Amino acid sequence: MTAIPGSSSAAAKKYGVVALSVVILAAVLLFPKLYQPEGRAGEVLQSGEVIRAPACDFAQGACVASRGELSVELAVEAPVLASYQPLNFSLKVRGMEPDSARIEFEGVDMFMGVNELALLPAGSGHFNGTLTLPGHAHAMAWRARVQLLQAGSLVESAFVFDLK
Repeated sequence: MTAIPGSSSAAAKKYGVVALSVVILAAVLLFPKLYQPEGRAGEVLQSGEVIRAPACDFAQGACVASRGELSVELAVEAPVLASYQPLNFSLKVRGMEPDSARIEFEGVDMFMGVNELALLPAGSGHFNGTLTLPGHAHAMAWRARVQLLQAGSLVESAFVFDLK
């Protein structure tokens, strides 16, 4: 059997390109995880990351979701905390200055349709809005997904609460 002239150098180039591609791909995927500015390890938020709050009871007061220096506080003010009643939502954000804020509400155990609330700015880091949520004959769990948009980056906080 005779070797094809130049075939070994062609194969070497092919394997070299593959090896280089693997190294570049590994660097792209691993570098952001390896590099964190000193003193901020574990505090860096990725766009689209969800910060979850502990279970909320708005009758007891505001609920807070936080990570690092970012704090998102959601409160509900209403004469009656119940379905089919207007609920006044108040949002306070510390650690960032969002351009806009909105809340998507979803039933945790049951689909309750699309319920969205675009919050209005009410001062630095403060937003307000009113929404009436549908309900059931019994108390049900809701998830409020607070979405903060700042310069094209999305930060989302999730609050779970019961509503009668």
